[in-house]
Amino acid sequence: MAHRFRDSYLNATLTFADDKITWFCPEMNDVREVMMSWEQPIMNKMAEVAVSSGDHVLECGFGMGILSTAVQARNPASHTIVECHPQVLVKLNEWAADKPNVTVVNGKWFDLLSEPEKYDAILMDTYVDDDLHPKFAGFCQKKAKDNCKVSWWNFSGGTTDEFMKFYWDNVTFTEVTGLTVPENTYYNRTNYFVPLKVLNQKAKTYGIVDSSNVHTSTSETRNIYKFDADQDVLTCADPSNPSLVVKKGMLSYGVKCKGIYNINNGLLVVTGNHPMIVKREGSWIEKNMNELVIGDKLYKVDNTEVEITNLNFDSSETIYTVVRLNSDDNYFVNDILIKNGGKDA
Repeated sequence: MAHRFRDSYLNATLTFADDKITWFCPEMNDVREVMMSWEQPIMNKMAEVAVSSGDHVLECGFGMGILSTAVQARNPASHTIVECHPQVLVKLNEWAADKPNVTVVNGKWFDLLSEPEKYDAILMDTYVDDDLHPKFAGFCQKKAKDNCKVSWWNFSGGTTDEFMKFYWDNVTFTEVTGLTVPENTYYNRTNYFVPLKVLNQKAKTYGIVDSSNVHTSTSETRNIYKFDADQDVLTCADPSNPSLVVKKGMLSYGVKCKGIYNINNGLLVVTGNHPMIVKREGSWIEKNMNELVIGDKLYKVDNTEVEITNLNFDSSETIYTVVRLNSDDNYFVNDILIKNGGKDA
């Protein structure tokens, strides 16, 4: 059954102000808010947790363009925005006119189900669509690329959205605090939990040079070539919080390759396509090993930073160990935090 206000909303004349969009709802005999500017910290966080540079992004609902602007700031390769209200669609086309990576779709998000495109990130902030959340979960499963990140408007707001957890397991939440919300609106809390679900997670393979030390669940270290299957590997900066178990079949020893990078005369030696988390110009970012530069900083297990002062490429043959890790894991090698799709330091 459709939301009882949906047809009225789509046929309504909206009022646009600097800080909100409103409409008169005949069923409620009242003026209702569609979106308000106080949501900006929420929209910024939603884009931050779900969108990476180079992603192909699907955004359902434009509203005031707050989320769309936050997505654009993260340099997506493509940004498809679906909007069905005719007045908002005019605003969207004006906003998108100078953005070549934006595609505007006039219609409803569920109409895209038969289209072939798949996405790295899917974001939903539509109006009078809360009855479609079960359908949205299935929609995302069909439109998701591997490791697709999905986020949506959390109707529970200040809680961890038990409604969506019913349809999806392993939803994580990031809290936004200090919100300044006007009285007598659709939301009355100063905090909000941004939900995130990663779909179609796939393991990736990376090489670790055999002389490297990897931390275990007991905060010990051992050379990677002595690493045993079923040992825990630390996956975050807190040594008391291991979460990854390397199972049998995830390790391959004695692999040969030509071409490795050496940081600070042996501090860390890894293959060129290995992902790293580095601090550059004050921000923690993810870069492949072959993209690092002198001056980048690395995060250490003791919560300190070390600057890259020496960076060399060795083209000789090297023996290394391959470890398959899920895309949401971090781990330490030689006391240095290595980025593999998980949370930043």
